[in-house]
Amino acid sequence: MKIPARAFVTVLGLSVFCFGVPAFGQAVVSVDFTGGYTATFEDFGAGIYSATINGASSPGIICDDFKDEVTSGEKWNANAYQASSLTSSNIGETLFGNSIGLTGYAEVATLVSMMFGNGTSYGGINGITQSDLSSAIWDITTPGGISGLNGKAKHLVKAVEWAFNGSNSKATAYLDTLTNLWILTPDPKSGVGSGEPQEMWTERLNVPEGGSALMYLLLAGFTCFGAMFFKNRSQIRNRETV
Repeated sequence: MKIPARAFVTVLGLSVFCFGVPAFGQAVVSVDFTGGYTATFEDFGAGIYSATINGASSPGIICDDFKDEVTSGEKWNANAYQASSLTSSNIGETLFGNSIGLTGYAEVATLVSMMFGNGTSYGGINGITQSDLSSAIWDITTPGGISGLNGKAKHLVKAVEWAFNGSNSKATAYLDTLTNLWILTPDPKSGVGSGEPQEMWTERLNVPEGGSALMYLLLAGFTCFGAMFFKNRSQIRNRETV
């Protein structure tokens, strides 16, 4: 039996909704800062912070937020965004996306990758420390920059800014390669300096991805579609028998 045009449009629209919601939703993870860090900048912990994510050990987390603080033992929920998935459409969902955009996040991602990879040189700058990397990251995300930057960190900021030169296409091309990096934006996101937990970065996050995630989404979508389809057919059959 054919479905009337109006009913078909309704079913089609709702099925797109069923597919769209999980496809465009973001994974929510639980972050627990366990108190350690690998460097300091002035009186602040810097470098890679020790943490568990979803109750499991992690490679650590890196802070990109100079205006907020976390304390040892603090736990919070965060939306996890894979760096390679960032676009001009969703960058505003991150903590600083509306202020520094894709190019700013590409700059930060460059420094985060260096920190996780124990990199010590960039653009002719050698002997870079994790304190330099953290302070450079904070300078990029803080309007007007931060005070206390040493000369090496200042040169590092200029070097990564020059690398992308405000180009979204360059930023996107670079971010597309970073399938191992994830941004953990506090959920709910109240705004910079509001007292919420800090936005963090991590790598090799253990969340469903690839084939298993796709299969989940397809099964969820088909289940939703099938339920609406058969409900609609049942309603049509009932009208015909009245």
